Amino acid sequence: MHFNVSGLLTGSVGDEIRFHFAHETLDNDGLSFREVEARGKLMRTDRTVFAEIKVKAQLDAECSRCLVDTVTHLSLDFVEEFKPLNADLMHRDPGWFDQYESTENDEALTIDSTNVLDISTALWQGLSAAMPMNPLCRPSCQGMCAGCSADLNLSRCACQIAKSSSEFPRIRNLPTIN
Repeated sequence: MHFNVSGLLTGSVGDEIRFHFAHETLDNDGLSFREVEARGKLMRTDRTVFAEIKVKAQLDAECSRCLVDTVTHLSLDFVEEFKPLNADLMHRDPGWFDQYESTENDEALTIDSTNVLDISTALWQGLSAAMPMNPLCRPSCQGMCAGCSADLNLSRCACQIAKSSSEFPRIRNLPTIN
């Protein structure tokens, strides 16, 4: 997911590169997003390259309730600015570059010295932030029994059947209060 943005940096403010890619994989730190599809544009501003991207991806996860393997579908609207290391290409005024100092020093948001913009790390970070904290195999997942670890989506477990017949027998015989 590398883009040579030399032409964009030397062009006019508002120039764009539009792109689409699909069936990509983003791996980092043991976390892998697959079937990554992205559509977007890179637009030159007066000082940066502005990226506006719609991303879809899949993540293999474990259901937080029943622990079965599941596929989580992620969707992300990604908007970010990338700072060029060769900012002098963007402006002809020699004093302008000296005034262009940024406090941000995020390598994922930097266009390298060969004018190549790599969006893969920034997209991986965005997708990581969009991951659900508790992925589910389905919204109505019943989970698993705390006593015998049976998958309650498939059947009732033996310990729940035993509990329901003997659980709180004295409460059933209490008189009602009016």
